[in-house]
Parts: sequence; C-alpha cells; structure tokens
Amino acid sequence: MKKAIVISWLVFFGSANFIFAQSFHVNHLFSPGVTVGIDYPVASAINDSTDFQLVKYKTQFVKPLKTKFGVALKDFDINKADAKASQLFIATKFSVAKPSLTNYSFQEIYKGELEFTAITASIRNGIWIYSANVFAEESETSIKKYFTPNFRGYTAYINIRSLKFIHFYGVAVVFNQGRFLPLPMSGFRAKLTNKLKAEVIFPVHVKLNHDLSKTLSVDLVGFFSGINAVDRQGSIYQNNDNTLNFRELKTYLALNAKLAKHYKMKVETGYAFFRSIHGISNDYHQKVNSGTYFSLSLNYDFGNSIFGNFMDRAE
Repeated sequence: MKKAIVISWLVFFGSANFIFAQSFHVNHLFSPGVTVGIDYPVASAINDSTDFQLVKYKTQFVKPLKTKFGVALKDFDINKADAKASQLFIATKFSVAKPSLTNYSFQEIYKGELEFTAITASIRNGIWIYSANVFAEESETSIKKYFTPNFRGYTAYINIRSLKFIHFYGVAVVFNQGRFLPLPMSGFRAKLTNKLKAEVIFPVHVKLNHDLSKTLSVDLVGFFSGINAVDRQGSIYQNNDNTLNFRELKTYLALNAKLAKHYKMKVETGYAFFRSIHGISNDYHQKVNSGTYFSLSLNYDFGNSIFGNFMDRAE
C-alpha cells in the first residue's frame, strides 16, 4: 500500500504544469506513450452580435530516457529506508488552436513544446523534481517573422513522511512573451477514504478523485488556464508585440477509463468562468461570457515505465 501511494503521488506531481497548465493528466510521465485529444468549447458571447470560440487539437509523446536505481533492480523496494531511484523523461507536445469570432477567423495558432523532467525519490530523502520546458505559440505569420521562444521551469520537494497527507513546496519561473514571472508553489494531496483523494495546488487547482473500479474513476476539478494565444503579431524583441491571450477558470467532471492493457481514455465536460481576451503588451481587454466545454483524449501507454510497472503490481 505504501508503495502504491508514493508512486501515485509521483504520477500526479510529475504530470502537473501548475498555474499555467491546460489540463492535469494523471500518468502523464509514468505512463509514457502517445496521447491525442481535442478541446471543444461551445461558442460564447462577447456582445449581442459576436461569439468567440477556441477549438484545440493536441498530441503529446512522452518517453523515459534514463532510469537509475541505488541498488540492483531485483533488490529494489520503495518501502526500504535506503531505497532510491531516479528517472529522466522527455516530453514533446504539439497543438493546433483555431480561434474565431462570428464572421471572422484568426490565423491558426501552433504550439510546440520540449520538456525534460528529472525525478529522484527515496523514503529517507523524499522526492525532488526538476523540470525545464521550452515552448512557442506562433501563427503562420509570426513563425516566419517574429518567432518568440518561451521558457517554464520549476523545482520542488515532496514530503512523504505521512502517506495520508503528502505536501510539497518549491519555486517556478515562467518567461512568456517577454514577461518574467517567479512563482512560489505549494500544495498537498490527502487520502480521504480508500477510494477518495483530494489534491490542491495553490493558488488555483483543486481536484477530487473517486475510484469506481479498477478500470474506471471520476474527477471533479477546478483550475486556472492562463496561457492560450489567440492572435500572434509582432514580437516583444522588436517592440511591436500585439499578441492577444485568452484565459479562463475551468471546472469539469471527467471520466477516466482503462480500455485495455495499453489504452486509456479521458472524457471531460465542464463550465468555464472569468474568461477574457487581453493584450500581452498593451491595455486591450475584452470579457467573454462563461460557457460549457467538452474534451476527449486517448492514450497509448508504451508500458515501459519502471515506476508505472511498480504501481500496476501494487494495485
């Protein structure tokens, strides 16, 4: 049981992109593989005659690059005080967003990401996570004339002394379209019952997870989605940046299903609040009405994650 709880926390934390995450996918790192999905919000009104919509198609590829154990693999047991392990992951992500207004369509926004995450874990020293992510959101015009790379990184420590209440703290930095944001991080995960867990990341991420069976679970989630380019023109480095960004507070109910040994599916339906389009480098601000959205993702798990294999054996 202790092994399952520790590894499931690793799964959760390694998958989180914190404040600027687009969604939280359990098994993002510890079920390496290929994931494809779509986010489909219902068009929402800006005014009496204009609706806004931002449909997104996405894919990601996650692979462990290196795994190291402090003892021989056959002797490894996460329950032992001197047991320790480390693993390095690479993740590549790509999405195509289609923003549109009534009777007008912006250029499509292409987002590419390259992320490296290193994790060291032991009962004695807890869990340390280090992650670096380089990403860019570009239109067909900006990628040729105003290509602007961005960076997100974090380091955090997870205290696992109490397995029913695990907390973490750390620091993150985000460099996006010329803006530099240092972000302190903290949060916790609590096991409320054998089938119910709560996860909180400050300032805005709350999640309740309930296991229905070995192959089905449901999530009730609320989180802030803050980086979603709508229009990319100009560059902060050329002092002509006219980037428009979309942000919202999303709440949703999700069904997670394990379809077969290597296949998983996640279906979300939710409602988004406090939505707005704003200028990155100017004072432009436009409110967007609250509205519903749907999301679907399919994952093929390679089945070659050491931590993932331990978790499967512990269940």
